[in-house]
Amino acid sequence: MKVLVVTGSRADFGMLEWPVKLMREDPFFEVEVVKVWNFSFTEAYEEIISGTRPDLLMILGDRYEILAVATAAHLLRIPIAHIAGGDVTEGSYDDAMRDSISRMASIHFVTSTSAMARLTHMGYKNIHLVGSPGIDYIKHADWKKARPFAKPYVVVSYQPETIDGTDNFVDLVTSLDPDKHAVFMRPNPDRGSDRINKYIDHLEGPHSAHNFLPHGEFLNLIYHCDEFIGNSSSMLYEAPELGVKVRMIGKRQRGRVIPWGDGFATERIIKVLKYSYL
Repeated sequence: MKVLVVTGSRADFGMLEWPVKLMREDPFFEVEVVKVWNFSFTEAYEEIISGTRPDLLMILGDRYEILAVATAAHLLRIPIAHIAGGDVTEGSYDDAMRDSISRMASIHFVTSTSAMARLTHMGYKNIHLVGSPGIDYIKHADWKKARPFAKPYVVVSYQPETIDGTDNFVDLVTSLDPDKHAVFMRPNPDRGSDRINKYIDHLEGPHSAHNFLPHGEFLNLIYHCDEFIGNSSSMLYEAPELGVKVRMIGKRQRGRVIPWGDGFATERIIKVLKYSYL
């Protein structure tokens, strides 16, 4: 089976990294990975239209780049396997994009019983509760390293609330301990992210900022931090498994639940693709 895996950001690539690894180790699959990070909708769409036709497109989540990829595959009649459909994020416009992707998908790999119930209620078929493949990576990959900072530090990841433009970033920064090092993760390129990047550029005090960290380094960073602050989906998808203290700001992630996972979501995905899907 020729599988094209498309990733739109660090966040979804972290969830897809273990499935890619195990599929590449299985001779049944021929896997190609395409990154459309920071692509416009049109660029992401054209990337798929111009590429080699696979037997299956595997995508995760809800970003506009992934919606463009799904739309292109749908028009090309390429079957779509969608991971993490059925989630809810009331503070962003991702809900509409996630549901649109689910509508075009042929097979659904969900990470929670509530997501499964939601897709079932919407009338979709071929839904499989597999759990979060991000937890697979946490449990099995070699990512845990030494503490990156000698002194205590917090990690801040704040994304725009794209549904209505609410901005709590200044209040968030004001609430930080001025004597504690703050590591800021720059936001994804959504509406309003330029404003947040300008805030970060003009901050004073003990802090640093990252445009991008490889998934393993990001996990190690938050694993050792005193507190993870903001509104990132990682606060629900990864921090609980790591036992990290979080402080959620605003409503971007309202409605999202902590996914289920036992470290074997990828094996379930592979089993379905090999023995149930074709």
